[in-house]
Amino acid sequence: MVTSQKQRALRKFQRNFFAHSDAAGRVVRNETNDTPQPTHQEQQRKHTSFEAESSGHLAASSVYYTIPHSPAKRQFEESDLQDAHNDEFDFSSLNSFNKDLCDTSTESHTQKRPAGNPLSVWTSDADLFLLEFLRLEGHGDFAQATCFCGEANPVFRCEDCHGTDLMCHTCTLCVHERQPLHRIECWNGTSFQVTTLKALGIHFQLGHPVGIRCINPKSASNNDFVVLDCNGVHEVGLDFCGCESAQPHITQLLRVRLFPSTTTDPKSATTFRVLEYFQMLSFESKASVWEFYNTVARLTDNTGIRVLKNRYESFLRMVHEWCFIMQMKRCGQGHHPGGIKKIEAGTCAVLCPACPHPSKNLPVGWENAPLEFQFLYALFLAIDANFRLVRRDVSSDAVDPGLNRGYAFFVEETEYKDILASRNRAGNAQEKSTCSSHSAVNLVDTRASHGLAATGAGTIDCARHNFKRPCSVGDLQKGERYINMDYLFFSSMRSSHGVHVLNISYDIACQWNKNLWSRMSAFPHKYHINHDEKVITFLVPKFHLPAHIARCQTRFSFNFIKGVGRTDGEAPERGWADINPLATSTREMGPRSRRDTIDDHFNDWNWKKVCAMGTILLRKYKAAVPEAEERARDLDEFEAALDADQLAGWRTDIEMWELDRSLPNPFEVKAGATVTQAAVRLALSKTEAEEIERGEHMSLDDDVSPLVLISSGIELEGQQRRVELEGKSIGQHATDTQKVKILQHINTLRRRIDTCSRVQLLYMPCVSRLRSSHDITSEDKVHKINLFLPSSLPSSFPCDDLREAQANDALSDLRTVINMTYHLYKYKDAFVRGQRANTRAQGIIHSAESRIDAISVNYTATRNALVMLASKLGKNDDWRQILKPLDRTKDAVPLKHDEGKTLGQQNISWIWKTAGVSNNQEEGLQDSLRVEWCKARARAHRWEEEVLLLCEEMRRVLAFFEWQAGWWDKQGAQCQFVSHEFTEGALAYAHRQATLRRRMSTHFRSLWEAVPSWTPAHVAMPLTCTP
Repeated sequence: MVTSQKQRALRKFQRNFFAHSDAAGRVVRNETNDTPQPTHQEQQRKHTSFEAESSGHLAASSVYYTIPHSPAKRQFEESDLQDAHNDEFDFSSLNSFNKDLCDTSTESHTQKRPAGNPLSVWTSDADLFLLEFLRLEGHGDFAQATCFCGEANPVFRCEDCHGTDLMCHTCTLCVHERQPLHRIECWNGTSFQVTTLKALGIHFQLGHPVGIRCINPKSASNNDFVVLDCNGVHEVGLDFCGCESAQPHITQLLRVRLFPSTTTDPKSATTFRVLEYFQMLSFESKASVWEFYNTVARLTDNTGIRVLKNRYESFLRMVHEWCFIMQMKRCGQGHHPGGIKKIEAGTCAVLCPACPHPSKNLPVGWENAPLEFQFLYALFLAIDANFRLVRRDVSSDAVDPGLNRGYAFFVEETEYKDILASRNRAGNAQEKSTCSSHSAVNLVDTRASHGLAATGAGTIDCARHNFKRPCSVGDLQKGERYINMDYLFFSSMRSSHGVHVLNISYDIACQWNKNLWSRMSAFPHKYHINHDEKVITFLVPKFHLPAHIARCQTRFSFNFIKGVGRTDGEAPERGWADINPLATSTREMGPRSRRDTIDDHFNDWNWKKVCAMGTILLRKYKAAVPEAEERARDLDEFEAALDADQLAGWRTDIEMWELDRSLPNPFEVKAGATVTQAAVRLALSKTEAEEIERGEHMSLDDDVSPLVLISSGIELEGQQRRVELEGKSIGQHATDTQKVKILQHINTLRRRIDTCSRVQLLYMPCVSRLRSSHDITSEDKVHKINLFLPSSLPSSFPCDDLREAQANDALSDLRTVINMTYHLYKYKDAFVRGQRANTRAQGIIHSAESRIDAISVNYTATRNALVMLASKLGKNDDWRQILKPLDRTKDAVPLKHDEGKTLGQQNISWIWKTAGVSNNQEEGLQDSLRVEWCKARARAHRWEEEVLLLCEEMRRVLAFFEWQAGWWDKQGAQCQFVSHEFTEGALAYAHRQATLRRRMSTHFRSLWEAVPSWTPAHVAMPLTCTP
């Protein structure tokens, strides 16, 4: 009698608890009672109590109470047991127990933790963790406790429920009637051992609400049903409903979120939770089904003692089916009146919202946009192949039928192979490369394929946003043949036939594009492209471009072609980094299972890109705006230093080439502009002869004018610096010949300084007070003799702007020698072979570099003197903006100097942007100036285009979300379902998807709200580009 009363009380408590669980959860989450106070000496616990109100609702309250480390166990008194025997369960007993515990709480203070590395701090508490882990192996705080129903000596506890409370057999069954997949432990007197809810007698009834037994239950699989969940493989007692109105067994399983292994007499199932968990885990870690199944099996038994029924094959099949059903659901095919049978090619693929989609995210009248803005509506495609995605020849299409048949990214296999077979029978040989010896072209038929059914996969991607495109992926049978890549390209274009401007990137585009349209004629008409009505540009990705010949590097460069922004064309390479780890699993799969698996991963890749589109475009825009301003400023400074008439001619040439790329390419160096070693030696020899001639014919007498005197002094300064450099170059172990040569230079220079100093006294008598008669002869180092020129004196002396002229001459000489040195390096790399020739070339380069060092020192000294004379000459600070301080390493560099930067981020040194740079008619310099101006112009224009493209892409993303939300709104009522429940579910899902797109649109709009204010003033923004 007592037992039945207790059971009735527990059942009533259970019904009240679950009936008000949502309300209790809300109360607990919004609790306003005391908060926990950590202490050093005491432990704290949270206690939630429930009380039935007069209205029948359940009231919940939570408090924190403090107990000692070794708490005295509170024993249930006889009155407590008597209360438990009543027909009505007394909720107030829990509250009174709660109040008793609250009375024992004491005020605590925050425990201080030492600062430092968290792992080092944890090490000091490692023993505490170990002891607590051991403590959990026993009863813990419940050694003398009774079950909350009053039953003495409870022996069961749940590994998956919160806490370690012990329960009796009856309470364990009641509490887990809704949790049949929890893991139970039983105390055997010395330790806890694993048991199951099935062994305790619990049965999972399908087809009826929880707690209601079917009048005609049908035991599943002879009471041997297996369910896979995240926490293990469970043998459960499961009963199907056998009533007259009962649904089919698979329907009963699906309605409690269990996925059946088969559609006829299922003996096992998996929870939706574990399928979703594995799918997400495989997306992020590329774990295989085998690895995951073994993980779950080992969580069930990690000793091998308990032999589990192998459900790997079933789980593998269920994962495959789950992924397919989720694809169908997410693409809206469940709302289609025709269902899965009426699905069209590419329907399941997640589309790129930033790419142009006519009738979806392009503005009205985009077809008639002005010529200068048509690039905003261009489609960027990138073609590539991946030879890691191989598949062994281990199965066939008949054995492995698969589920996807061209519904997502892989093309429909039957038609694909039929076209390949027909072209192979025609025997059309692939032409050889006329560019570099590209393996993708010349070795296409020699790639190892023994034992492989597929040597890799080819793909057509969105080059701007790194999305996989629908019906654009296919297996390769023998390398990267044109026939395979042609089919994938034409198949991909079927979903974008309305786009007018195409930019196609391929690492062998220079060869692939030659006979593309003639090869297209061999394909069925549905794959044809009306290329005459489109603007199609072929390019080579930036990283692959240096492997091409020089002509291709200028004709197919993303950096030089108008309208491509800062696209690099390397998008597929980034995508391969994500998919390559999956290759170890897919290479052993059947053909269609492999394609279905890769399709699923590509869809996840695209979806992650969609979710991150807001931050990605914002980050790119923030980087592009300052670059666009800097490149525009750099171009303006460069053009200001060039001759206006010459610049106008260059601008006309490049604009004509941008309209018709069959004209001479302005980015190519003219053939006659190459500088040879002989030319460099001749130029250096002439310079040396002129210096010697100036030194030998310098005559000073009493008729020397002040201007000649100052000019002579400036020349002597230069000779002093030259002697100093010669002394440093020969080092400490000079030969007798070297010593004689430099000694002659020193003696000659000393005599000239002595002669000049005598004439100097005629015009600058005050110098006699600064220099003694023995200064010149007694100074050991001739280069340190002070010449006392006007720039070094405090008084005013007659002088002219000779220093400024000298600085300009030094810059002109510096540019000439730097240009010769640059071409000499190029000549050496291209033509010089062998040790002797390289040694000789290196000697010439060393002479040129020494000349650059000398001119740099001369310019720096001249500028320092000009700083001293500026006030005497009445100069303002404008000259400082022209004659800037010279950094030998950063400034004395060629026109083409990358400093480790990409071509689109390079700067031109200021020495090439000073007035008069066009006056130097040195061979090759003018051609170098023309080419570098074209590159500077291209840099500025590409960054400006990038800003415009990013703004347009932001607008397209928002427009695509709005279109997609509207599309989902229409799907809810598109199909007529057999029952109200199906209709409600379809409407709810369509509404959720539409709401999600609008939320994403609102979120992205908030991220981009400041974009228009960041746009540089010089960038002309079309109205359609505002996000």
